[in-house]
Amino acid sequence: MKKSLGLKIGVVVAAVLVCLFAIFPFIWMISVSFKPASEVYAAPTLFPKAPTLDGYKAMLSTTGAFSFTTWLRNSVIVSLCTTLFSLIIATLGAYGISRFHFKGRSALSYIILTTQVIPGALIVVPMYVIMGNMNLLDNMFGLILAYTTFTVPFCTWMMKGYFDSISPTIDEAAMVDGANRFQVFSRIVLPLSLPGLAATTIFAFISGWNEYVFASVLLRSYSNWTLPIGIASFQGQYDTNWGTLMAGAVMITVPVVIIFWLLQKHLVAGMTAGAVKG
Repeated sequence: MKKSLGLKIGVVVAAVLVCLFAIFPFIWMISVSFKPASEVYAAPTLFPKAPTLDGYKAMLSTTGAFSFTTWLRNSVIVSLCTTLFSLIIATLGAYGISRFHFKGRSALSYIILTTQVIPGALIVVPMYVIMGNMNLLDNMFGLILAYTTFTVPFCTWMMKGYFDSISPTIDEAAMVDGANRFQVFSRIVLPLSLPGLAATTIFAFISGWNEYVFASVLLRSYSNWTLPIGIASFQGQYDTNWGTLMAGAVMITVPVVIIFWLLQKHLVAGMTAGAVKG
């Protein structure tokens, strides 16, 4: 009994320490965003002695092409379009792989999964060349296409796992009642797959919202920058305005946290189903 209680206490303590370790960067980011420059470069303290909104004011006061609102608009467009394209392609592809038996079906599934082990940095140069040949450099549509190619494989694998958890007899019963394949997919299977769709939506949106490397390579003009590039531009070669930089980081993080908090139940259910089912 004592050993069992000691084990439980040890597990709880370990879990708390891991959580603190995980959230400390976010706590520090928020703290620095409210610190004046004099405190940022002084001996570090967890809480600002003289809180200020100067960092947020500096970030929001940017105007023209080099402005937070422009980058926010671009990030919203890129993220939403990436999510939309990924959902359309992934759900249709996943349903086909899950429901139809054809030659090479298993091989195709594993090829899709294998693409996830390829480091993104490995295809930066090829992607730059391809987009250059298509005249899509410094173009948000080119960036959306690039992001979609990254998100579709994982979204397809995740949705396939969820579709596999839905019995095919439901499809067959609906088709016996006169529904065609597309009606079965859109009116029956998709509504039953909301947790999987929620998880896929969050993954695709965050992939487009937070990505920096490809955006910095494919986009040149201030007016086409997304939030990660714009915020990173406040880090200079010789001097960095950490208060403004952290304020921007807080503002770019808040929407993701809110979306995750609202859909966390669906996210866990969707991720679990997609991971368990083959």
